[in-house]
Amino acid sequence: MRCFNHQTEDAVGTCKHCGKGLCTSCANDLGHGLACRGVHESAVESINNLITRSDRIQRMTPKTLYVVPTFTVLAGVVFAGFGFYSSRGPLWFSVVLGLGFIVYGLVLLAINRKAYRAQA
Repeated sequence: MRCFNHQTEDAVGTCKHCGKGLCTSCANDLGHGLACRGVHESAVESINNLITRSDRIQRMTPKTLYVVPTFTVLAGVVFAGFGFYSSRGPLWFSVVLGLGFIVYGLVLLAINRKAYRAQA
């Protein structure tokens, strides 16, 4: 492959932003990818920052595997308990709503466990 700007020079890599072939005089190595010197450095730095943040978030998410499903199930227990043990007799809408939250929380737990097991 040849340099996009200097057709007589061989390319040493491609710009991470635009994908054009770059020779040693046109390329700026930013550590995690090449950028067109003087043109795309800030765009490539933004891409690198985005990748770094995304990686950090992905490493943190398995720690939160049980947070949302547990909260959802507990909310369902509260709704169902309030509806069933109401002083005016059972409030069936609240009981059904609570059971719906419980089922939804258990489904979330199963989906999360399957998703994180696939990543490992």
